[in-house]
Amino acid sequence: MITLSHVSHLNRPQAEDPIVVLGDVSVLFRAGERVGILAAPGSGKSTLARLFSGIEQPDEGLIERQGRVSWPLGFAAALHPELSGAENIGLIGAILGQDPDEMIAFCDAFSGLGARMQRPLKYASPGDRALLAFSCSLAVPYATYIADEVLGVGSDQMRARCQAMLDRRLTHAGLIFLSRNPAQIKKTCTTFYVLVSGKLIACSDPAIGAEVLKLSRIPGADLGADDMAEMADL
Repeated sequence: MITLSHVSHLNRPQAEDPIVVLGDVSVLFRAGERVGILAAPGSGKSTLARLFSGIEQPDEGLIERQGRVSWPLGFAAALHPELSGAENIGLIGAILGQDPDEMIAFCDAFSGLGARMQRPLKYASPGDRALLAFSCSLAVPYATYIADEVLGVGSDQMRARCQAMLDRRLTHAGLIFLSRNPAQIKKTCTTFYVLVSGKLIACSDPAIGAEVLKLSRIPGADLGADDMAEMADL
């Protein structure tokens, strides 16, 4: 379960005006819930995923987590290029309080990287690095999984394997999935929100959320939160 209480946060890209990711938002994501958040490119979607995970902290307000929350699926920033894949996984396992050998064995079996797991990551291909990061994300059971666009990596067969393992994990866990794709959100989730102008607006269907996003980008529309909520609930 994740609770946001009056959370505000600005994304501050260099040489650009700050982006309001969240503005005084309070919302509860219940345990075991599959939540889809539709967000336009450039709206701060990835920043929001990091806020949910605890990688980044809000400027104002409080984010409370009950149960272990994952980092975004496939997040590779924690992998050190000078260490091998196996050494990275073992270190992460030790930090998380997991058996390092068991985590390495899971990632090896799941990814099929074999001897490539013993190479320093600086020599790994982007595909192998992505597969290792995703395998690591699925190696540990979480109470809530966070996904930023990515639900699988690699070939079609490997993506299906990723989806099957994620589905197994989700039998005892929740999911918050942030995406720009309303069809993918509808296929994966049962509760829907749209991120508009720093607000998380509940909606009955991601397709309606997509229409809200279109209207919000019309010059001079000047839609308020109440207007957007009313449209989202149509």
